[in-house]
Amino acid sequence: MSVKRVNMSFDNILLFTDLDGTLLNKKTFEFKAALDLIKNCISKGINIIPNSSKTDLELDEICEKLEIPKVYISENGSCIYGLNFLNDKLNEKICLSRNKETIFKNFSDNINFKLQKKCLILENETLQNQIEVLGLPKNKISKAMNRKFSMPFIFLGNKEEELELKNNVKAHGLNIQFGGRVLSLGDKVSKGNAMMRFISLLSNETKKNYVSICVGDNENDFDMLDKCDYPCLVKNGPLKNINFKNQCMVSKKEAPDGWVEVVNKTLNIIKEVRTR
Repeated sequence: MSVKRVNMSFDNILLFTDLDGTLLNKKTFEFKAALDLIKNCISKGINIIPNSSKTDLELDEICEKLEIPKVYISENGSCIYGLNFLNDKLNEKICLSRNKETIFKNFSDNINFKLQKKCLILENETLQNQIEVLGLPKNKISKAMNRKFSMPFIFLGNKEEELELKNNVKAHGLNIQFGGRVLSLGDKVSKGNAMMRFISLLSNETKKNYVSICVGDNENDFDMLDKCDYPCLVKNGPLKNINFKNQCMVSKKEAPDGWVEVVNKTLNIIKEVRTR
């Protein structure tokens, strides 16, 4: 009797993940509980790609600590780094956003001045205020503030004024995203669109059909989750009523244990599909 051989290769899986509140604990930034699973994924050929509001300097450091290649998407979909590691015909850096100076000039020239005055731009604040707002230690602040495409800020107005600000910004080709602690002014980019560009560029060169897993915890991740094959949501406070095009895996635990929970369950589902 012949035995059916099943192809259990996982090297066409791209795992895009948010960091703060998703892989990293939202208070301690701890991720130790996820390290074994990360190593297991890498050994199976699964590429883990941070897709974060963080800067390239922060992401370089985190990739080193996670012991994964420096392949990631920075500043809420503004720039893709490291595609050349996955295929040497691709560029090391692909910018999807205009620079921060151009974005801020657009903002300053076109947005209602009364609304602008209610935006507390973080880079103009004292070091102590930056530490308190971002919840980071002093030695991490310089990398977090070294932004090329976006400007974190706190809005001091009410919800009605915040909606007005977002609509005005959108009308002038910009975007405001919420990342858990602060709002961020940037170009008309998103984590989801950057992810799709990443997959498209890679598949055009490798001729592979990629399967995408996305893990997030907050509203700036929803676009990414809605565009992927296997969306995963890590518990971070009360869950909202969200509908994605594919059924979402939701964790019972917070990060990093919640990340391990949803990634393991999703990989088991993919394994089951491939052995049918």
